[in-house]
Amino acid sequence: MNIHEINVKTLKERLDARKAGKDSFFLLDVRNPNEQEIALIPGTDKLIPVGELSMRVAELNDQKENEILVYCRSGGRSGMACGILQDSGFKDCKNVAGGILAYSDQVDPTMKKY
Repeated sequence: MNIHEINVKTLKERLDARKAGKDSFFLLDVRNPNEQEIALIPGTDKLIPVGELSMRVAELNDQKENEILVYCRSGGRSGMACGILQDSGFKDCKNVAGGILAYSDQVDPTMKKY
């Protein structure tokens, strides 16, 4: 299985474009709820912890034909989540390389790290 990635600077550019109505994708956070309370990438569409994703994948069925960008803290869980989504028939899933740690380092240094 081939997991495609997107870097955090490109994610930020795409978030800005989406906000302006010039891009379309779904941003999925697969961390645990307590992690989302610490830090969150602005524009996140949904939180489904990776451990629950297999059981809750139907919640994303309306996104099956859309591009889904997935992030976690560092990129490991989001890579697993992309595999789960691909196995469930989602065609266009990308892992946000480095996760929220990379986002904090390269895009928003005011974001809390944990």
